[in-house]
Amino acid sequence: MRLSSWLHGFAQDLHYAARSLRKNPGFASVVVLSLALGIGANSTIFSVLNALLYRPLPYRGADRLVAIWETPLGHPDQWQPPPIAEVLDWQEQNHVFEDIALTSGTESSVLSGTNGPEPIHIQDVTPNFFDLLGVKPILGRIFVADEMQELTQTVVISESFWKRHFNGDAGVLGKSFTNHNTGIVTTVVGVMPSGFAPFYGDRIDLWQPVNPANTRYKARQDHWLMPVARLKPGVTLAQAQTEMDLIAHHLEEAYPATNKGIGKKVQPLHEALFGWAREPLYPLLGAVAFVLLIACANVANLLQSRTETRRSEYAVRASLGADRRRLMQQLFAESGLLALFGGVLGVVLAHWGIQIFRALVGDFPSSESISIDARVLLFTLGTSLSTAIIFGLIPALQASNPNLNNALRGSERRTAGSRGLNRHALAVSEVALAMVLLIGAGLMINSILRLQRVNPGFDSSNLLTMSIQLPEGGQYMNRVPGGDMERAMPAVNAFYKRLLERAAALPGVESVGSITGLPTRFSEGYTFSILGHPEPPPDQRPRAGYNEISPGFFRTFKIPLKKGRYLDEHDTEAAPWAVVVNETFAHRFFPNEDPIGQQVLLRYDPYPVNQERPRQIVGVVGDVKHWGLGQPAPPFMYTSLLQQPAVYPGGAIVAHLWQTLAIRTAPGARRGDLAQSVKKIVSELDPDQPVGEAMTMDQVLARSMGDYQAYMELLGIFAGIAVLLAVMGIYGVMSYYVSQRTREIGIRVALGANSRDVLGLVVKLAAKLALIGVVVGIALALGVARLIATFLYGVSPSDPITYASVAAVLIAVALLASFIPARRATKVDPMTALRYE
Repeated sequence: MRLSSWLHGFAQDLHYAARSLRKNPGFASVVVLSLALGIGANSTIFSVLNALLYRPLPYRGADRLVAIWETPLGHPDQWQPPPIAEVLDWQEQNHVFEDIALTSGTESSVLSGTNGPEPIHIQDVTPNFFDLLGVKPILGRIFVADEMQELTQTVVISESFWKRHFNGDAGVLGKSFTNHNTGIVTTVVGVMPSGFAPFYGDRIDLWQPVNPANTRYKARQDHWLMPVARLKPGVTLAQAQTEMDLIAHHLEEAYPATNKGIGKKVQPLHEALFGWAREPLYPLLGAVAFVLLIACANVANLLQSRTETRRSEYAVRASLGADRRRLMQQLFAESGLLALFGGVLGVVLAHWGIQIFRALVGDFPSSESISIDARVLLFTLGTSLSTAIIFGLIPALQASNPNLNNALRGSERRTAGSRGLNRHALAVSEVALAMVLLIGAGLMINSILRLQRVNPGFDSSNLLTMSIQLPEGGQYMNRVPGGDMERAMPAVNAFYKRLLERAAALPGVESVGSITGLPTRFSEGYTFSILGHPEPPPDQRPRAGYNEISPGFFRTFKIPLKKGRYLDEHDTEAAPWAVVVNETFAHRFFPNEDPIGQQVLLRYDPYPVNQERPRQIVGVVGDVKHWGLGQPAPPFMYTSLLQQPAVYPGGAIVAHLWQTLAIRTAPGARRGDLAQSVKKIVSELDPDQPVGEAMTMDQVLARSMGDYQAYMELLGIFAGIAVLLAVMGIYGVMSYYVSQRTREIGIRVALGANSRDVLGLVVKLAAKLALIGVVVGIALALGVARLIATFLYGVSPSDPITYASVAAVLIAVALLASFIPARRATKVDPMTALRYE
């Protein structure tokens, strides 16, 4: 009966709250919009976290899936995929895994078709990969145990690729097409469902099989496939780790040359794939939590002001028998309705916020899976209820304890007492929290400005770039285990030589060059020995960056020559092998010697492959920011595209085939027309060869700052919302202050105070509140700014210039917010004010 009575009373309270809010649409709209901004921002970031960290992986028994890595015993924070041959040892020796599969990262390739080259995304997997994950195809079958990459192979395709490339043809099974990259004819044997989420969050068009039993993988040097295992029922992660530690010890004894000091790391698959997301996303979740707290403080101020105007009403209710609990219930019903409407609008804003997030972060893993699902809606509901309690508590407590005598006589003085202090404290908290977010955005802006001023080591103006990726098969190279670059070089070099010559002859072109890894985007890295210097152990050999370039590269990029000469067209396979190094290389490895004439020998550790023929240093060039504008220039080596490239199995073969064409254009040249002319030349040289996106080098550098830029823009958006809410809060407090002190202002004017005096009275209070808020905000920022320290470049988390600039801006904004109420105060008619009182 008591529950029924309570429900009846609560329904009455809701009805009354809805009617009251309908009578005050302006107040309700401001409150709902304020809450929606805070709730929507929180739901947006939570949606991203949910997609990456909280939502279980969509595989059978995902909690029993683990990744296994190789890690140096002295550096457990570093790991890499193990050699493929070693995984076979694991399968024989372990007693904790049901099965172990292998998978690559996402690889880009091209299909040859009737509509021209088509870019695709590929994942290499062992035949047991799909069974391990418990996924079935919607058409056909998955791989069988003995299928592997050869000159012909089977593939499983995604449902989206099936619909896009084959128009959803049910007869797709058995159809073939050619992988332009490998020259391999592929036959479709199965189609995976659209709900099958690939690893790493990237779109996958097709999967191709890798058989680890192939003899090409026996050398224990292919560190490119990640092992994924399923724990046996009842086996814990700790037990699996203990087992792998024991296996690592056995392998170290059996293979000391490759396994000395190498341990194993067993990690939950979910953590292995998406654990990286915590560092960048949790600070953003903290930022939007600040936005929500500011919104709550703002709404609490508005409700407190509204409560003050209704104190007589609450006194009447209390005198008629309403107890304190019922009065609080009435206020919480109103707060709950406002929060509910704010939550509903917040979900709408979150939907738009997700689209904005995707646009800002660009190529973000699993971006398509970011959505508003049941967990996000539950989070939004919980957030809405929490905000109702936070912003409704103080007004509810005040309304539930009215002074009946004063309220009923209409003589209760609403002065700057405890309620005024509450209101001022809320305004100070809004300014403080906004200060923290503005400092975060300011630090990121400072970082971006500093990055933009970094000298990349070359002249990026008027440089147009286009990537070319020659296939590993077909006319350039028959696919041979381990690769045979001597057979591939003549055709590869002939292609690039003709391309560079014809591109250089185009109108508006000043010079052309090519490089395997464009600065800030990609480069190889190899160990090496210096002839005539003491030879260190293999695990202590120095390492340097490495790129293959065409003769015109240095002049096209305008990289300064510091000593010796550039590589030129005479550095061919018939000439002595040459290498050009950068200043960092020269200073680090030849501090007291002339580097010109010294000889280096590429080693490729940990691979047991050496180039027995050394390369002579013929020149030293200026440092280039190959690894990013925010990273110091590494020691670097440049070799000629016309000479024998690096030959360790796998990556270097591909590196030689991949080149980025760089064209220095005359000022005013039409880059779009040039790009089309280059594509036409490539098509004439090889009709099946695609050309990558044409980008200026300035665009490449801007993209290299993408993480900084996206983080800055997101923090900037949240800081902007916070400032807007804080301005509304300051405005509300000052408006209420003026309305409550109308009589005092009237007396001051009657006694001779002028407009400047009245204006100063209001503005001084606003300045005081803003100043206190800024001081508190600086203290908070000093504590939390370290959370974004990894995203800063060239600026300290406690940078005084940023703090001072943000403080000045926020104080100025607060003063502007108080100006309208202050101007209204100067218009007070003393006679009207005294007569009103």
